[in-house]
Amino acid sequence: MDHDAIIHADRVSKHYGANNAVKQVSFQVNRGEIFGLIGKNGAGKSTLLELLSGNLAPDEGSLRVHGFDMRAEGHKLKEHINIFSQSTSLVDRLTVREALDMFQGFYSRHCDIDAVMEQFGLTPYADKIVRRLSGGLRQRTTLAIAIVNDPALIFLDEPTTGLDVQTKKEYWAILSSLRLQGKTIVIVSHDLTEMQAHCDRIGVMREGRFVACNEPSLLISSLPSGGLTMEAVYMHYAVGEAGGVEV
Repeated sequence: MDHDAIIHADRVSKHYGANNAVKQVSFQVNRGEIFGLIGKNGAGKSTLLELLSGNLAPDEGSLRVHGFDMRAEGHKLKEHINIFSQSTSLVDRLTVREALDMFQGFYSRHCDIDAVMEQFGLTPYADKIVRRLSGGLRQRTTLAIAIVNDPALIFLDEPTTGLDVQTKKEYWAILSSLRLQGKTIVIVSHDLTEMQAHCDRIGVMREGRFVACNEPSLLISSLPSGGLTMEAVYMHYAVGEAGGVEV
């Protein structure tokens, strides 16, 4: 086992009756890495996130996250992770400060709320009602909520959907700063241009399996057709005829 890996999966499977949602998946994510997951709807990405976050236990294989065995110790992981939610419905009637205070109260691990607001450019909006903020500021607020417990791991599922180009740029700048602070980020997205530009490595899922995993540039250069973009990688591995390659 690589001791620099914060996630280590070895032949992990999850079944729902006859449906094999995740099949014999092996991979690792290194500490301080932005790791992307791509694949068609139904490829197993959401189930894999549920496994990685401790909400589900694997039926087969070994899965360790932040040193915890996800079969026996998944409940212990909760203090060390956070999961981004696009919805602000739980905090729409609260101010930004109240929202951060409320979510911080769910954990024993805490950050300095003022420092978090400053980091995310939310200080001028601390006493503003969340639902009255622009879409970009609401998105920043939800990401700020995701680090109020000083997590080692942050899981993001389609975090930039619906954002304009400038807001996406600002959002990724924040993610890059979190990475520099040593946070590990696992992100699922269909925005392949963003994934190519910002992820250290990307895993491609197809029908519950990992069919490729590497740095974006190496995934692109591996294509037999000589593609130049992550769109070509997606079409070849996630959509086309790709074998069940374990990585």
